[in-house]
Amino acid sequence: MISQVIDSFRQAFTKLIEQPKYLLILRLTLLLVLLHGPDEFTLSRLPEKIFSALMLFIPNLLIQRFMWLALCTVLIINNIRFWFLYVNHEYLITYWCLVCLLAIYSSKPEQIMMWNAKLLLGLCFFLSTVWKFISGEYLDGSFLHATFLLDKRLEMGASLLGGLDSEVLTTNRQAFASMQANGVINEEVKLITSPLMSYLSLVFSYWTLLIEGVISMAFLSSIPKWLGKNRDWLLILFIVTTYPLIPVYSFAAMLCILGLAQCSMNEQKQFNTYLMVCLLIPLWMPLPQAIFNLIS
Repeated sequence: MISQVIDSFRQAFTKLIEQPKYLLILRLTLLLVLLHGPDEFTLSRLPEKIFSALMLFIPNLLIQRFMWLALCTVLIINNIRFWFLYVNHEYLITYWCLVCLLAIYSSKPEQIMMWNAKLLLGLCFFLSTVWKFISGEYLDGSFLHATFLLDKRLEMGASLLGGLDSEVLTTNRQAFASMQANGVINEEVKLITSPLMSYLSLVFSYWTLLIEGVISMAFLSSIPKWLGKNRDWLLILFIVTTYPLIPVYSFAAMLCILGLAQCSMNEQKQFNTYLMVCLLIPLWMPLPQAIFNLIS
């Protein structure tokens, strides 16, 4: 039974990589647009879901310029309407769909995708690093510290690494929610923490600055050469170590798609690894959290 499942997966994987690379990237991009999105924006996202589904399931529409133009238009409209609520990867997805539109209009779609994907990855990590330095909240560890104490998605990390009980973290979230509900901005809320959590928040903050800064250099600069040659493995390392702790599915998938798009034809190992990581996101990303929920 297991061998049959493995054989079926291998055949499906082989069929995926046998198609032209740019068509695979287009399909993965449409699948991401179709599946992602906060529940509160369901109605406003309906047009983009419809366009994505049509292009995914009707092969003749996959490379229709009008369809991609329509998809990009509704994405941009939603970006403008909800700019104060959208998070970083929402804009990154829109930028990438615009790249796909340019690729459809080009006679060399794979080259357009490769150049833009590499640039987007480099700028994404560079600007993220710069923001973290400017804000100052990463330099003293306070941003990650507060996030560990208040964000439900990071409860596993706060419990396993910081030694904080689930009840303590629930109390922190309730106190913060109460302050927000009362509309008291200047009121100080004392959150329950531990010395270990404070120390680890600082360590993780500097590790994040280091890895994101190194990845930005690897994608934006040709010096040193060894760094550029290993850029894919650095990005894959970042994805598989970050998103099990911070399970943002859309961001992880978008980074995988960009990684796939910028891979050259002689980087088959990296290409296959990106694709495997992307396809198996529903398995490897929630697994640590599921195990934690069982034992806690």
